[in-house]
Amino acid sequence: MRKFGYAIAGVASLGIIWIGARYLLEPGVVATTFGVPNAPAGTDPFLRVKGVRDITSGLVVLALLATRQPRMVAIGMLAEAVIPVGDALIVLGNGGSPAIAFGVHGATAAAMVAGSAALLRDAMRSTGARELEVAG
Repeated sequence: MRKFGYAIAGVASLGIIWIGARYLLEPGVVATTFGVPNAPAGTDPFLRVKGVRDITSGLVVLALLATRQPRMVAIGMLAEAVIPVGDALIVLGNGGSPAIAFGVHGATAAAMVAGSAALLRDAMRSTGARELEVAG
C-alpha cells in the first residue's frame, strides 16, 4: 500500500509542477484546458500566478515525500486534494464542461484521496505493530 500511495504522491506532484510550468511558459494555451469557457488571455498575469502556485503545491508534496514519513505525505496530500475539488467546482459554477470537472479535476482529487488513504492505512498498521511489540 505504501508504494501505491507514494506513486500517487509522486505522479500528482510531478504532474502539477508540469502544469504550473506550462502556465508560466504558455499561459494562454494551457488556460483553455482548465475547463471554463472564455478562459483569460495569455497575457493575464493571474495565469502566471497560478503557475507559481501549482509548482509550489507540487514541491510541497515532493518535500514531504523526502521525509519518508507516510503519515506526513498522506496528510499533506489530503490537504492539497482540496485544490482539484475547488477547481472542479469552479469549472461547474462557470458553465464549464462537466466531463473536465469530473474527469480531470474530480479524478485527480479522488486519486489523491486514494493515495492518502493507502499511506494512512500503512502508517496505522506500522504503528499498531510497534505498539504490540512494546506492549509484549
